[in-house]
Amino acid sequence: MRACDSVSAWEISGPSGSNPPATLNWLLRGARKVLTSRPPDLLHCPSFVAPWGVPIPFVVTVHDAGGRRFPGDHPLEWRIYDRALLGRRLRAAARVITGSNFGRKDVIDAYRLKDDRVVVIPYGIDSRYFEPVTTASGAGPAVMLFPGAPVPRKNIDAVLSCMAAADTGSALGASRLDISGARAADFPEVVARIASAHLATRVRWLGHLPADDLPSVVARSSVVVYPSLSEGFGFPVLEALAVGTPVVCSNRGSLPEVAGDAALLVDPSDPRALADALDAVLTRPEVRQRLRDSGRKRAREFTWKKCAQSTCEVYRTVVSETNARP
Repeated sequence: MRACDSVSAWEISGPSGSNPPATLNWLLRGARKVLTSRPPDLLHCPSFVAPWGVPIPFVVTVHDAGGRRFPGDHPLEWRIYDRALLGRRLRAAARVITGSNFGRKDVIDAYRLKDDRVVVIPYGIDSRYFEPVTTASGAGPAVMLFPGAPVPRKNIDAVLSCMAAADTGSALGASRLDISGARAADFPEVVARIASAHLATRVRWLGHLPADDLPSVVARSSVVVYPSLSEGFGFPVLEALAVGTPVVCSNRGSLPEVAGDAALLVDPSDPRALADALDAVLTRPEVRQRLRDSGRKRAREFTWKKCAQSTCEVYRTVVSETNARP
C-alpha cells in the first residue's frame, strides 16, 4: 500500500483576490462553519494562514519567518497578520511543517514554537522541469536570469553592481540580465537603479510568465543568479538545477541545504565573490558542465511524492495523538 492511499482529502478556501474584510470574515466564521458541517479528522493550511475556532486539529505549512525579518517585502495586510496573529495560530497548531532546517529554526525562534511541533519536510519540484527543453545556444552575449520579484531581500543590487563594474570586454561585462516574475512598472526604484548604473539596454523584464513557459526560459539562460539574503526553501534554484542551468546563489538561509554542491555558493554581501563566481560559469566550460551534471542529479532528490508521503505521516501522527486523548 502506498503511503497516502488511506488519506482522503478535499479543499476548502476563502475569498480570492485581495479583500481583507472578506478574508477576515472567512477566517473568523466561514471556515469554522464549513468544517463543522462536514468535519474531517484534520485541517492542513498550506500557506501560513490558519482560521480561528476550527473544531479539529490543524497543521500549518510555513516556509520561514521572512515576514518578521524583511517586513518591507510584504504587503501591509500580511505585515499586520504576521505581527498580530500568525504566532498565536502557529502555537495553536498540532504541527508546523517547513521545507528546510533553516526554515525550522527560523520559525521556532521568531514565533516561539516548541521544537517537537515543527517538522522539516523538503518540498518537491514540478515534473515539467525534468522534461526535454531547448537549452542556451552559446551564441551572442550570455544571459543571466534573476528569477522572481526583485524585492530587497532578493538582493538584485548585488547583480547590478557586478554588471556595472565588469570590464566591457569580459563575458560578465557583455552579459544581459533577464528578470522573470515581475514587471518594471511595479518596481520603479529598481528601474531607477538600473538606469543610474547605465544598464538599461542590458536588462530585460520578462513579466509574469505562464508556468508552462518557465522551464524553457530557465534552460535558455546561461546562468541563474540568486544572491538572496534569506530563503526558506528556494524553488528557483531547484528548478534551474533540474533543467541543467548552472546556478550561482547565496550561501545563506536554506540555499546551501537545497543546492548542496550543485551550485556555486557565495556571500551575497561580497560583490567580488559574486562576480568571480559568475565569471567562472560564463567563461569555463568545465565548470558549467560540472554544475549541469550535479544539478540534475541533485534536483531528482526532491519530489512531491516524497513530500506527500512524509506529510501523510504527520497527518497520521496528529490524528493518533488526538484519538489518544482522554
